[in-house]
Formats: sequence, structure tokens, C-alpha cells
Amino acid sequence: MKIIIGITQEPGKLKEYVTQHYGETGSLTEVGPFLSKIEALNWLVYLKSVIGNIDEIIPKRQSEQEAIWYGFTYERAEPR
Repeated sequence: MKIIIGITQEPGKLKEYVTQHYGETGSLTEVGPFLSKIEALNWLVYLKSVIGNIDEIIPKRQSEQEAIWYGFTYERAEPR
């Protein structure tokens, strides 16, 4: 099992992104909202410390404004 995590200010585009890059979105989980980027990054750091085998999706440069952020996780089965 591979777990992919990340943060975004555009949760509406998550399903489209995951579908394009990984296939189906059945195991996509959205988390939040976080009231600041720091809060979202703290969530990301916590998950990285708890879950061993993850890939992180680095968000493209988004607004530096203190806007609402969302986290997400996506699980996919590894080929055997």
C-alpha cells in the first residue's frame, strides 16, 4: 500500500489531479479546512512522522495569502 499526502488551497481540483496521475479517486480523503498554511504544514509533518511509506505531493506555488488550506491523503495498492 502506498499513501500519497499533500496540502492545497484548491480542494475542488484534487479529484481531477488524482484521476490524471493515479487513476481512480475512490480512496481520496480530504482533511480540513486549516486556517493557515502553517497549520496545514504541521498536519503534513505529523502524518509523515506517523506513516512510514508515503509520497508527498508538493503544491504548485499558490497564494501566499493566509487563505484556507486543505490536506488530502490518497491510498493506492502497490503491484505485487
